[in-house]
Amino acid sequence: MEAPSERTPDRDRWRSWFVAVAASLSALLGLAGGIGFGGYLWASSKVDPIPITLPDDPSATTAVLGRCAERECNYLLLGSDSREGMTAEELEHFGTDEDIGGENRADTVIVVHTEPDRKQAVILHFPRDLWVNIPGSGEGKINGAFAGGVDGGGPQLVAETVQELTGIRIHHVLYVNLAGFENIVDAMGGVPMCVDRPLFDELTGLDIPEAGCYEFNGFQALSYVRSRQTGEGCPIPDFVRIQRQQRFLRAVLNKVLHPSQVVNLPDLVPAVLSNMRPDPGLNPADLAYLASQLQGVTTGAADFRAVPSTPATIYPGGIETSIVKLVQPDADQLFEAIREGKPLGDLGREQVSTPPTPANIVVGTFDLLSAGKVDAVYQRLNESGFNTEPGIGDAAALGDIVAGSAILYRAGALEEAKVVRRFVPNMDLVQVPEDFPVGMDVAVVVASSYVPVPPGEGQPPQEGPDCG
Repeated sequence: MEAPSERTPDRDRWRSWFVAVAASLSALLGLAGGIGFGGYLWASSKVDPIPITLPDDPSATTAVLGRCAERECNYLLLGSDSREGMTAEELEHFGTDEDIGGENRADTVIVVHTEPDRKQAVILHFPRDLWVNIPGSGEGKINGAFAGGVDGGGPQLVAETVQELTGIRIHHVLYVNLAGFENIVDAMGGVPMCVDRPLFDELTGLDIPEAGCYEFNGFQALSYVRSRQTGEGCPIPDFVRIQRQQRFLRAVLNKVLHPSQVVNLPDLVPAVLSNMRPDPGLNPADLAYLASQLQGVTTGAADFRAVPSTPATIYPGGIETSIVKLVQPDADQLFEAIREGKPLGDLGREQVSTPPTPANIVVGTFDLLSAGKVDAVYQRLNESGFNTEPGIGDAAALGDIVAGSAILYRAGALEEAKVVRRFVPNMDLVQVPEDFPVGMDVAVVVASSYVPVPPGEGQPPQEGPDCG
């Protein structure tokens, strides 16, 4: 299938957005697997640190930024709409920093909470319009804490804002701009991505004419994760955008952590680190330690969450303003569970008025004498951004619950099963006992009679034509 066209957005109407997740997480979770200290030392000499003043006592638990704790390490990932590093042609397409008002915004704010001894990471997304207290400035949207920009104290103020809000100690900061994201995706050789509907957004250049599986290059990936276009059934643009970035990152992890790709990871170090800006305290020793603790990490170790929140309207100074506010007590319970290393349950797994994200749907694939068709189904699920940690199993282990191709789901997971069926149509949905299959939300059984069709074919547009 041909790649989506690169239609140029109208720069006067462009509302910028950027996600630094793929770059940073691939560095922290993927690249860590096969790189020695020397590789980190070499690569670190190529990066430009963020100008941040580190605390006098970096081990103090109340300080913002400093050495990682023994049990955990928390990374703040920031992405802005800065045009720095873009080519003249790209600036003609997207506009300059002056065209967007001369200020950069942190339109992506994510905390990555790692627990090396458990080989797990929680990726916590903050809606950019989340209404918070910004230390020294008062109430405002969280992306406003970045007003000083990457070289003007923005990263540190966002870190202070997040730490005050959540109580989660921020140890390190990583920043990437638009050009950096594109460069990293291109250095990876692109990212396979399946979509279940046509997608078009003039504002971001997103132009996918039909459902199917593609190899996104840097430009296409950036357009996909920046898009705020939604369908009738997905009324909250920021929430849909968070889901897109979760799906994309899961697809990235599914690619870079595949056994066949691990040997290529060391070659990505220069491209990843040279396109990121870390705080000055994030040195090769920290990264080498993390690498030693995360050997053998798999895509299932990444747990995607979003801060529990809901849209609201406020009237500061008599001006109507759309914001996102915390949902309590869920938000505080999630922050506490992350801080204390407790199970998160369903806190932050789903967002209001938004379908379940494939990134958090655990799908097993089972071979029922499929003559190799199961491999193609498994690959499609990988490239659709599902959590395919269970891998491929023998359907004989399931007993006689089904005699042919089917999508099995546990009680309470019907909506998740419907999402799976959008990407592997032509299958019946079959509910199974609560404890079967163990450790999965959904199990896809593939028999030799299964006829593959494009994602979304024959499925109702449950979430609208531009949502997902």
